[in-house]
Amino acid sequence: MQRRRIGVIGLAWVMAGCADAGSDPQAATDGDGSGGADTSAGTEDGGEASTGESTGGDADARPNWHEDIAPLVATHCRSCHSDGKLAFSMDDYEDAKVWAGSMAAQTQLRLMPPWHAVETDGCTPPAPFEHDARLEQAEIDAFAAWADLGAPQGDPAKAAPLPEPPSIDLADPNVIVPMGAEITVEGDGATLDYFHCLSFDPGHDQTVYVDGLQVVPGNATILHHVLIFVDEQADSASWPDGVLHDCGGGGGIDQPRLVGGWVPGGMPIEPPEDVGIVLPAGARIVFNVHYHASPMGPESDDTTAIALRWTTTPPQWVSQLTLLGAPGLGDSVTGDFVIPAGATGHEEALRWTVPASAGNEVRLWSIGHHMHKVGVDARTTLTRAGGDTECLLQTPRWDFGWQRLYEYDRAIEDTVALAPGDSIEVRCAYDNALSNPQVVAALAEVGQSEPHDVVLGEGSLDEMCIAGVGLAARP
Repeated sequence: MQRRRIGVIGLAWVMAGCADAGSDPQAATDGDGSGGADTSAGTEDGGEASTGESTGGDADARPNWHEDIAPLVATHCRSCHSDGKLAFSMDDYEDAKVWAGSMAAQTQLRLMPPWHAVETDGCTPPAPFEHDARLEQAEIDAFAAWADLGAPQGDPAKAAPLPEPPSIDLADPNVIVPMGAEITVEGDGATLDYFHCLSFDPGHDQTVYVDGLQVVPGNATILHHVLIFVDEQADSASWPDGVLHDCGGGGGIDQPRLVGGWVPGGMPIEPPEDVGIVLPAGARIVFNVHYHASPMGPESDDTTAIALRWTTTPPQWVSQLTLLGAPGLGDSVTGDFVIPAGATGHEEALRWTVPASAGNEVRLWSIGHHMHKVGVDARTTLTRAGGDTECLLQTPRWDFGWQRLYEYDRAIEDTVALAPGDSIEVRCAYDNALSNPQVVAALAEVGQSEPHDVVLGEGSLDEMCIAGVGLAARP
């Protein structure tokens, strides 16, 4: 059964998202492609909006808000751009009209809605992805024309019916379990990155099979990423208030089983039909949470949670998340992992070969990339044992603020089959120069102004080259 849900934007390599307060929407006005729209309407991070006051214009002008633009906004924007959500409100005409120029520019440049798994000359993925948030050209043109006309309101009596904004929350969870204690990140400038482990008790008394899980992020100001592990022996139950401070990069327990994760932009993880993640009776869920200090001072998190949906019926396929690259499975094909100061177009590549023990019943149903602030492009390629190749994913305009796991819109039997001897290569490109605005921002966080050599590591000023892949096998 295909489960494609068009137009959803919201909560990874695990996982389209809402506007990240740290991203620079002014980029939408840089360069060509604005379609003649007024790009002075403002910035999405709370910058000054358009100073031109709209009167609503001719009630018969088209496109107008009530007949043309409001339905597009409801479908593609309001999951994030609404009161109580992660970005400024577009709930009604008065909210939205001042952003008309910015909306036109951002959609024309395809920066909004955010979607980074695009087809390129070197990569056509083997199947479409679910939740494809990209607008049709006619929709992009409508935003540009509306801005050019001065954002007319139109006649409320002719308003088109508005669809319900698509939800970015996991549907019908069995449980939502909050973290057990408050964690404060000091942000004193001496240390930027903290790793704390959180233990969650789902409260199940029999083996269940998870077909949906979601990290519910608390304080997004300091949340960098989360890795999700299964603690089968419930060893983490002994942690005071469910917290193990300074637990490093793992699960804080013996033999943790990685099943998912969250990064900015991550959506709920939902395997295909007949695929589940095994959660034994009494097992706990452990988060390894990477907190990144705020330059504004101490910040606390006490609301991060896990949402789980499960069934007690054993699935046909069992899934787990596997990290390929650095750090992860695979060997370097480019040598020592170091990105020299000032380097542009620098590449790191790693290759993993499917072992003989994997058998012939392994499917790859989801994939996502992960890098930090120096990264600009990533591509993952499958090479068959016989020599044929196909590109699984490319994210050519990397943005740390928008990451997710891309799920192929296929039944599990029709997803990418892996066989022993096949290999997967992850190749990442980096620009470690001041021409990369993300590098400038990362250096400014620590009071520096010149690039330095970047090596493999967990911190935001280090780098990674990862493809997180959802692999399913028959039990």
